[in-house]
Amino acid sequence: MSIEAISTNCATKSVECERVTARNLLRIKIPKARGFKYITLNEEISQLAVERDLNFLDYRYVEGYEAIWSKEHDVIECEVELPQESFQFEHMFRNNEDASEAGKLYIDTHLPDVTVELSEVTDEFNLLDLCKDIGRPRPSISMRASRFDRRKSWSTSLKITGINVSNHDEAKEVIETIFASICFQFDCKTSIPLMLAVEHNYSREKTDTSQMENLKLTAVNQKYDNEVLSLYWYAQSAVGMPLLQYLALYQVIEFYYPIYSELAAQKKVANILKDPCFNSHSEKDIARIFNIVKSASSTRSELSQLEATFKECIDLSLLRDWLKSETKRDEYFRSKNAIKLSEYKINSNADDEDLLRQVWQRFYNIRCRIVHTKGAEGELEVLHPQSKEVKYLDYDIGLANFLAHRVLISSSKPINAT
Repeated sequence: MSIEAISTNCATKSVECERVTARNLLRIKIPKARGFKYITLNEEISQLAVERDLNFLDYRYVEGYEAIWSKEHDVIECEVELPQESFQFEHMFRNNEDASEAGKLYIDTHLPDVTVELSEVTDEFNLLDLCKDIGRPRPSISMRASRFDRRKSWSTSLKITGINVSNHDEAKEVIETIFASICFQFDCKTSIPLMLAVEHNYSREKTDTSQMENLKLTAVNQKYDNEVLSLYWYAQSAVGMPLLQYLALYQVIEFYYPIYSELAAQKKVANILKDPCFNSHSEKDIARIFNIVKSASSTRSELSQLEATFKECIDLSLLRDWLKSETKRDEYFRSKNAIKLSEYKINSNADDEDLLRQVWQRFYNIRCRIVHTKGAEGELEVLHPQSKEVKYLDYDIGLANFLAHRVLISSSKPINAT
């Protein structure tokens, strides 16, 4: 059997693997930075790998990118793509005379004996991508050679050889310098935003489709600000772009800062105006109103505006129920992984005042890391698309969605209102 042949090869190359005999599968540990990632092979793809003599066991993943590298073969390969779609080499270079008949576009570098090419992904890349363990069941995919090759033709990658890469960090640096520069030049010359494919992180929060079974829509009697809904739907459409999604949800809430941050001052002014003793001709009474407005404006930091908005819009019992409704979610916000994004944890068992403070501090802190501004605690380390911590952002995006929902609902108005 082909699985047995690959298992033997794993032992020869000191690559850890385990047989899943009940399903006739082989799970293999592929190194990735200082950790590893599993791939799972069935008999069909194992046979294909043996027949084509694929050296995939000599490759390792590059953290942060859809990329692989091999010291043994002195090669680094990283997938490239266009926003929201694959980059198909044959389609883009069909009429380009500089692309060779073998379907490759060679790119010069300043380095001697180094070759860079833009072409269809290799068999090794395709196998390591196709068989990657994503933490949840994948649809059953036929591994016939025709299907394998057709899937491969959908993807394009940059490959570099002759650069004598010896470790993961060197491979990643090549991707972030030479490959990134090639993509930028391509963009400048063609106005086509060719990008390095960042590592795909699959959401840990599952969509509850059971809610569709007994769905009953109620009468629509509330309306929402169009500008804010536009931002909200923009966030929902930013699939695969978690930082953009988070910022758009923050902007949904930020839209209402002027309303809720000035609410206390408005109430104070209204009470003064309702006082029968108020005299509009009295400089002293007018000064009282001016001092309230001045005081409110001077203390209106962005964080204080967020705090005021949450105090007006967030029902703490609903917030607590939402946090506890999924055990893994509740555990995450108190875990070590949560600290990797923000020093502020969220404890669903905290009292009301502390719970709300934890939420707005964390929400604001992460936002500041994304836009790289100064937060309440000083300069923060920037959070960018290739940051290691981004893979932990799923639950925080879920929290941002919940908060945006509550603020939108609280700020809605009756449809028949003028």
